[in-house]
Amino acid sequence: AEKALQDCDQLLRVVWEYTSDAMALSTPDGTVLTVNPAYYQLYGFKPEEVIGKNFAIIFPKEQQKWAQVLYKRMFTSPVIGPSIETPVIRSDGTERFVESSYTFITPHGQRTAMLSIIRDITARKRVEEALWVSEEKLHLALKASQIGTWDWDIVSNTVRWSANLKAAFGLVPGSSDASYEAFLELVHPQDRALVNQEVKRALEDGTSYTIEFRAVLPDSTIRWARTLVQVLSNETGKAIRMVGVVMDITQEKQDVSTC
Repeated sequence: AEKALQDCDQLLRVVWEYTSDAMALSTPDGTVLTVNPAYYQLYGFKPEEVIGKNFAIIFPKEQQKWAQVLYKRMFTSPVIGPSIETPVIRSDGTERFVESSYTFITPHGQRTAMLSIIRDITARKRVEEALWVSEEKLHLALKASQIGTWDWDIVSNTVRWSANLKAAFGLVPGSSDASYEAFLELVHPQDRALVNQEVKRALEDGTSYTIEFRAVLPDSTIRWARTLVQVLSNETGKAIRMVGVVMDITQEKQDVSTC
């Protein structure tokens, strides 16, 4: 039993010392008892700035009171909540984003300390923010140019349309995604074979293509569309996705016809 306890102690010490996640042990009032090396690396504080101090020093000043209130609520709540994402401040004043989860030390069923496990997610948040900005720019550009987008998941045979493309094809906004066969039903019967042939060729060759076709709206109105398509393949070269942009060129066709 003593040997097993020693082995367990050693394992816990290794985890505590070498894990990349920051960990801190704190009392019911938020006083920090001990932290692991990753904690110092994440926040940039020295031991004398952390041990025996309130945990809230890692938060921006305007959020410290809120953090203390939340801490007390978490400590007294009978339910352990999900992980939370918050901004924190390093000792040098730089901001980081972390994801925190927690559990409790409960000898004899009494909570005596909180063990916080903190993961630095700054890089992920930056990527998410950049992606959001990029998507917003794309959305505005597509809206301004009146171009719609679609995405065909070949494996599940699900075609997702952008809201403006649904509107252009006379579909109800917010309606469920369609299949490839449902898309073909919108293509003018005289153009359907050509569209299907181009799609199959692109799937076989893994190439992009541009095609013009007529679409028949639910109210029988005929619109001309030009779509630029790109095939996406997996690591084995098998086509798994097809994405495209669509532009309404009805007016362009009418102008040519008039000339």
